[in-house]
Amino acid sequence: MSTYSRAPRHSAIRFPGLALSIATILCAAATQAQESSLEEIVVTATPLRESPLEMAQPTAIVSGDDLRRQIEGSIGETLSKELGISSTYFGPSASRPVIRGLGGDRVQILEDGLSALDVSGLSQDHAVSLEGVVAEQIEIIKGPASLLYGSGAAGGLVNMVSNRIPRKAAESVLSGAAEVRGAGATGEMTGALSLNGGGGNLAWHADYFNRETDDVRIPGFAQSAALRQQLIDEGETPSDVEGTIENSSSEANGGALGVSLVGASGFGGISFSRYETTYGIPIEEAAFIDMQQDRFDISGEWRPSMSVIDAVRVRGAYNDYTHTEFEEAGVPGTQFFQTASDVRVSLDHHFGDWRGTAGVQFLDVDFKAFGDEAYVPPSATRGLSLFAFEERHFDQWTLEFGARAENQKVTPDAATGLPGYDKTAVNLSAGLVWKFATDHALAFNLTRTERHAQAAELYADGPHLAAGRVEVGDSGLDIEDALTFDVSLRHAGDGVNWTLSAFYNDYSSYIYMNPTGTTREIEPGEELPVFQAQQAGAKLYGYEAEVLFPLGLSNGGKLEFRLASDYVRGELEGGDNLPQMPAQRFGGGLHYEWETWHAGIEAFYNLKQDKVAEYELPTEAYTALNADISTRLPIGGANMFLFLRGNNILNEEARQASSSLKDSVPLPGRSLAAGVRVSF
Repeated sequence: MSTYSRAPRHSAIRFPGLALSIATILCAAATQAQESSLEEIVVTATPLRESPLEMAQPTAIVSGDDLRRQIEGSIGETLSKELGISSTYFGPSASRPVIRGLGGDRVQILEDGLSALDVSGLSQDHAVSLEGVVAEQIEIIKGPASLLYGSGAAGGLVNMVSNRIPRKAAESVLSGAAEVRGAGATGEMTGALSLNGGGGNLAWHADYFNRETDDVRIPGFAQSAALRQQLIDEGETPSDVEGTIENSSSEANGGALGVSLVGASGFGGISFSRYETTYGIPIEEAAFIDMQQDRFDISGEWRPSMSVIDAVRVRGAYNDYTHTEFEEAGVPGTQFFQTASDVRVSLDHHFGDWRGTAGVQFLDVDFKAFGDEAYVPPSATRGLSLFAFEERHFDQWTLEFGARAENQKVTPDAATGLPGYDKTAVNLSAGLVWKFATDHALAFNLTRTERHAQAAELYADGPHLAAGRVEVGDSGLDIEDALTFDVSLRHAGDGVNWTLSAFYNDYSSYIYMNPTGTTREIEPGEELPVFQAQQAGAKLYGYEAEVLFPLGLSNGGKLEFRLASDYVRGELEGGDNLPQMPAQRFGGGLHYEWETWHAGIEAFYNLKQDKVAEYELPTEAYTALNADISTRLPIGGANMFLFLRGNNILNEEARQASSSLKDSVPLPGRSLAAGVRVSF
């Protein structure tokens, strides 16, 4: 694919409103730096950085060797095998996570607790600007996380944890890891390097990655049997593309530099990162997207010697994002520009037996799009939020309360004549955890969630070719509100372990794009179906279940048998089905650990999804059989991790029911992936 000469980029960095607070806290952290090393702090997306067993809300963490074996070309595919998670699969590069049937602007994608600040939530063909191969761990919150992270996390969140701003003193002058990996079905070749170092109070980090993929290989036709039959019935000729997904190749690269001052009372640091990618749009013959994001992050923590205040934390991010959609090489089409900043300051505290966190968050987004597919007009979004979370332990019981008030203003370009949006959303939560026995917990979580309508839902009006439809917004949309109930039974310890979770989301004003059954001519002889933003009552409910049975072995190894299943059902008031709901799946596997070796094999049966929306085609059932083997080997003072993984070993035609392109873009066929990572 060809690239083009990019437009001049904005050089000004704006942190409106809270810049003084940031500078004050970072200076406090730096001036109190001491020669002693900083106690390790595990930063997570939960309010008080607790373990999943202690939280009322279901959470999951993918890290260590599990993450290395699981990484794919996008964060959506990396996590799609996790219970409760599917993806918007738009090819190997553009794929966002879908949590319990909710995606887009209802699932927040974070890097170290701050928004990715890209436009991937606007459309499924837009890639997420985060790279899993340089992550230390990925955290998932299932269900509403809007209490701390805003209405964009009304369905959950994914937080990629990195060390791009070091949070503790360097353990050595130089350490790091180098990794090479590849996969057959996508033709992937990836290389990555991560370095850490420093001395005294100074710590630094640098990383870089590069990835290339070919057109994805598939076991059959690109078009599903249901779509092919529909075309035949309508007198049209189905596509004869078979064996590959045309125009699905990609290339991506990026990296970061960060530095911190650390000490016994905290740290303060800054980083710069860049992400670039060029990838094809599979349903279009030669169209592709060329994207670049430059991002600055600033982070600090100060732990004062005070009786009530435990820590003051500040985080800020600013990005300059551009992507151009080319109709063919050298022919630029629609261009998207977004500059955005996200700043949050929080105060961890305790009062008697109560402990918690409270803070303020500011969001500033300027969005512009120009060209034939600029179906969303330019707009400015400003958000200001106040939040608090409190927790108290009572012997076997833990009680949690939280609240957030979030004002959001969306101002469309004056030339459009469209009305502005100015509303305040209020989110409330209450949770209860009962540790009724050693390593056992029963958790309840009740959340009232309000989500702001986003610019595309309010103001869209035009063809969205990558999705194959015309989208029309509604500037009169109200706040989307829901009542969500979660219950989880967990056991983590010796013997049989399990996690059983059930959830129920009751929406009184769910926002969705409704197929109207009409078409609009976008050029002579070409029409697209029209989808209109609407609100209606809706319900989503389901479960996730996992049981692990340990099987003792005489050689000292560990053999574990796993059974798991997940399910989500989404329906509108009146009984109509919500579109793109994931299919139910269940399966099991064996995992073997012995000294430095790991081996596993799992098979999951994905049921047919025939509870589909109007004008939506069903997806057929398939079985996903995957296996892997890995080991760690010492090499001098370094450590080498090697893995081999087989995906879709049965080479079945598999389609992601949660993807808008499921009938044109199946998942990859049989693939062998391998990699080696050297840590030193």
